[in-house]
Amino acid sequence: MAADNGIELPDGFSSASEYAAEVKRVYSPYAFLAQMHIVDFLVRPHWELLDVEWRDYFMSSEFDISKLIPLATHGQTDEACPHSLREFVGKMFSLQFPRQRIGDQGTSEERELVLKYFVDGMSEKKREEVVDLAALVGHVARDTGSDLVVDVGAGQGYLSRVVAYGRADAPRVLAVDFAEGQKRGAEVHQRRTLKRLKGKRAVAEGYQGPRDLESRLVHRVLRVDLESAGELATAAREEAGSGRWMLCGLHACGD
Repeated sequence: MAADNGIELPDGFSSASEYAAEVKRVYSPYAFLAQMHIVDFLVRPHWELLDVEWRDYFMSSEFDISKLIPLATHGQTDEACPHSLREFVGKMFSLQFPRQRIGDQGTSEERELVLKYFVDGMSEKKREEVVDLAALVGHVARDTGSDLVVDVGAGQGYLSRVVAYGRADAPRVLAVDFAEGQKRGAEVHQRRTLKRLKGKRAVAEGYQGPRDLESRLVHRVLRVDLESAGELATAAREEAGSGRWMLCGLHACGD
């Protein structure tokens, strides 16, 4: 169902605020799962944090590691799976956004320009993700009248730069990451990109970005979690002023 702001929501939700409230309600008891990192498994008691029923199932002869793929990809569970785990998986899948592609993905010429000026250092997979998501973010920003996009977990700023500089009607971007090193790296890439975009060659090849390039993208160091969400909102309001703003993120998992 499409909410008033044009965002396509899962079935059963009529507004983004209603959806956000349900996500928070469902997510809160399992917030610890998002804070588990595989590199910490040997030094932190991640296993003991799981429900006893889940642990018994995962350690039983009824479970095979190959079952994780259909479970995580399609929400498929078997008869031996505990009711609490089936309920958790079902609820998570009911909250996922519709997966159909929406928005203007740009002409082939526009995509070539993006690939030429914005993708230094990216793998092929990363390039496809950034180009497609940037087009979607731009579409939602225009459709909702958002003047500012807050890129959460911006890292080296690959997505931030494409969103901020990719089109003449691009929104401004506030790129946030909790690591100072990521911020510095992103700013180095930003300076290189601006130098290319201001060059005669870019104009000759048809680049038509926003005029005020220097002020389109701002980087800030900020850790984002449930406790610091208020700080993020304050930073966004300060940057957006009286305008509207929206959030986006690509692999914004932190570490």
